[in-house]
Amino acid sequence: MNDDAALVGRCVAGDERAFRELVQRYQARVYSLAYRMLRVREDAEDITQETFVRMFRAAQRYDPERPFSSWLFTIASRLCIDHMRRRRVPTISMFQRESGTGEEWTLELPDQGPGPVEETEQLEDEARMRALVDRLPEHYRIVVMLRHQEDLSYEEIAEALDMPLGTIKARIHRARALLRNLLERGDA
Repeated sequence: MNDDAALVGRCVAGDERAFRELVQRYQARVYSLAYRMLRVREDAEDITQETFVRMFRAAQRYDPERPFSSWLFTIASRLCIDHMRRRRVPTISMFQRESGTGEEWTLELPDQGPGPVEETEQLEDEARMRALVDRLPEHYRIVVMLRHQEDLSYEEIAEALDMPLGTIKARIHRARALLRNLLERGDA
């Protein structure tokens, strides 16, 4: 039994320190996943908190033979997906007509891309790649993030998202092809 599984066992027995230890170990990674999926700090904080509440409530159902991180990311990713489904944001036109006058004006939106120019090429490349990944449809974005940001195996991703392994492999392949096309077109 690994250290995380032992901590979960102690949580089930009512040990609050074990629960706090698990939160400390995984809070930043869960928040990072939630923030990259939801792009709203407050929503990511709420999902992170809810993930640990659900983890605590379901701790007795955790299988110590499975990696704890995969189980925890399953909870977090499902909460993120549910949240995105509930908050579908309507799109707006970039051009608006002034009512009554027929005059057109352009809607100015703040740039949501990376901040100031990074000091090194590596940071610039990472920022460019993050921007490209953010442009992927959510069903591709989550598998890419779980694979490359959280370093989960295909099998762990399939289990976390409750999908067939072949679907996960196909989505990762298609997401990489989309990213490659964006890079070749210079959309970064």
